[in-house]
Amino acid sequence: MQPLPPNIGRYVVEELVGVGGMGQIYRAHDPVLRRTVAIKLISTKLMSGADRADYIKRFRREAEAAARCAHPNIVAVYDFALHDEQPYLAMEFVSGRSLRQLLDDAPVMEVPNAIAVMLQVLDALTSAHEQGVIHQDIKPGNIMLTAEQRVKVGDFGISKLMNVEATTVFSTIGTPSYMSPEQCRGDDIVDGRSDIFSAGATLFEMVAGERAFQGRNVTEVSRRIQNDNLPLLPANVRNAAPRLQLVLERAMGKHPADRFDTGADMAEALRQVLREAGPDSTRIAPEAKVTTVVSPRAPREDSAGRNPQPALDPTLLKTVEDKLRTYVGPVARVLVQTVAARGRSAADLVSELAQSVPDEADRERFLRETASLARLRSSTPTGGPPLSDSSGRRGSISLPEQELERAQAALTQFVGPIARVLVRRAAVNCSSVELLWQALATHIESPTERAAFLRLRQS
Repeated sequence: MQPLPPNIGRYVVEELVGVGGMGQIYRAHDPVLRRTVAIKLISTKLMSGADRADYIKRFRREAEAAARCAHPNIVAVYDFALHDEQPYLAMEFVSGRSLRQLLDDAPVMEVPNAIAVMLQVLDALTSAHEQGVIHQDIKPGNIMLTAEQRVKVGDFGISKLMNVEATTVFSTIGTPSYMSPEQCRGDDIVDGRSDIFSAGATLFEMVAGERAFQGRNVTEVSRRIQNDNLPLLPANVRNAAPRLQLVLERAMGKHPADRFDTGADMAEALRQVLREAGPDSTRIAPEAKVTTVVSPRAPREDSAGRNPQPALDPTLLKTVEDKLRTYVGPVARVLVQTVAARGRSAADLVSELAQSVPDEADRERFLRETASLARLRSSTPTGGPPLSDSSGRRGSISLPEQELERAQAALTQFVGPIARVLVRRAAVNCSSVELLWQALATHIESPTERAAFLRLRQS
């Protein structure tokens, strides 16, 4: 181990407190202002002369920007200078532990505690973004907590240089698990909404006990961040805070335009989560102030301007919700609306919702119960009047209305309210009552129940 330097600039070095790919962090004493400071000494020895000069120039510019970020939740930057031609920062010394250390000891935080931490992070982000400073490396390792649970976010303004520019010389620093999709793609323009994504990824890990996007290597993690849907939070978290999944979905949208515009917007949505949290909470609509924050959005249009997947039938959604509620409780409504907002097919809907059922046997039972629903097309009628032609008559439905109502009443006993949609659809293609009942029977998975349904025709 190398001996401690006696001084870095005017600062008297007392202790080495951290080592990273970019250099060292020391605790030191400022003899002029008589205070303890943290010194981050950045190693640039492996850079060429021209690269080092350019790097130091930009580092100074970013350090000056970081120094403008005066906020109780931001580690203050006091000074920037060179020591033996290596740049260093003198910063506020924070006595405490990083969120990374806390999560390593106890991977899961209670939802109220996690949100309390994130609200302070978002206050810091809001202040920095107003100064035009983007962090670009929000993650547990850059979030410190004091003994009084005061959050201090470090590395504002210098993260871009430390984690992007320097990778041309050093190996990749840290993990990409908290990077936004645009960072993974290497986009030239990254704004404050990238920090919002990273904040969402950090909060997900805090309450779920694992990272939202994992993989065997950097490439796999990056691909999942750019393409995969956000996983569902554990069932106990969804039960405790039903709206939290929706907030994280918004914060971690694949496109910046899909996310919260500001840290203040995300903070307000999280406060709404706390107000509505509880195992019996089934409310979905937020207060007027944040109505546009977490409400389900229409499916994204394709290049031709068409929605690739029509909205799912409300009756189908209600039926799926009722069946899912048996296994996960009141949060079923949140889960159904969240998944349906993505514009998936009925089959995709039930398949993804099945993953929220923790018990494997229950999961298989839920899939069997919804098998007939999964075969429905998204474009099913929405429960309005019977199908009709342009003249107002019932078009190709030639069966007696009383027979349709009788079949509907019988089928409802086995599949619920969706029976009305199934009957109206089947009636269009059936020329006899016999064919109608046989067609409807295919929507009942259990052979025993299917036979019981057909017997009702004779009763």
